[in-house]
Amino acid sequence: MRVARPTDNLAAIAEMYAKGLGFTVLSQFQDHEGFDDVILGHPHHPYHRQKKQSCAIGWPSCSSSCF
Repeated sequence: MRVARPTDNLAAIAEMYAKGLGFTVLSQFQDHEGFDDVILGHPHHPYHRQKKQSCAIGWPSCSSSCF
């Protein structure tokens, strides 16, 4: 299962999940159809989290509820 959520601060959120919760960066890419993404999870668990950040100007900003 993948849970994808937007964020305004991709690097900080990825670091929080990796260092704070012990997640591993499973995949990441930049400017794929206008988005930067990082996929985090535990390699042996059946779920992971995907965080997205738009490269486009004018994309709605995201509040802290996007954690």
